[in-house]
Amino acid sequence: MEAVVQVMEAEVLIPLMEIPPAMLHKRVEVTVRPVENSGQPEENIAEKIAKFRIKYQGETLREYVKQKSAEGIVFDFDAQKVIDGAETDEDRQYRYRLGKQAWAQHIRETSTGE
Repeated sequence: MEAVVQVMEAEVLIPLMEIPPAMLHKRVEVTVRPVENSGQPEENIAEKIAKFRIKYQGETLREYVKQKSAEGIVFDFDAQKVIDGAETDEDRQYRYRLGKQAWAQHIRETSTGE
């Protein structure tokens, strides 16, 4: 059976899967291999996205942004609005688009060896 193994920062996997808190802020090894369909219905993509947004909004996101801001990290979005809970829907969509672009850039860089 063919498999792909890659080492990366755990945070890049957050949009795809639930990462245990003990693994956050660490490098992790990811193995991807094909599996047989178990016969159980797969969760709808929209349901997965909704669960992700619920989990990584609110207090979890605020604490993460607050911690990283205190460490001197500068975000491409208004971090203070996130911390204060004052983000508008437009602000959230902008942050979401930035995240998608960052993920795509990371994939390009790691797949081409840049």
